Amino acid sequence: MKNKGQIWYIGYIVSLFLIVIILVTDFPKMVDLGLAILFSAVFGVSHVQILHDKMMKNDADYKINVMDERNIIIKEKTGNITNMFNTILLGVATVIFICLDYIIPAIIVGSIIAIQPIILIIISSVLEKKM
Repeated sequence: MKNKGQIWYIGYIVSLFLIVIILVTDFPKMVDLGLAILFSAVFGVSHVQILHDKMMKNDADYKINVMDERNIIIKEKTGNITNMFNTILLGVATVIFICLDYIIPAIIVGSIIAIQPIILIIISSVLEKKM
């Protein structure tokens, strides 16, 4: 249980590795931009998760607020509504890609839309078994 929070420190190492790749290699600007975005995402998620874990251990008020049933229900409902909006936006993006004759992006986004319900069913089944 103690090692659970330490896995996020790997994100710092990966972030440092990405920065070194950007600085040392001579990739095109678009690849460097993609690596920079990946660096930002990995570093941000790792840093926030580490801070969250530390606050859960050290700050009693924070832990109470996070574990409050009302807040948990609000987060769940917000996540469900956000998922619906994201699915709608992905559908609109797929239609726009098809109208612009961008077939490959349309196939990719359409595949994401098709995979979302499968992921939802799998995650729901796993969570149901845990509860």
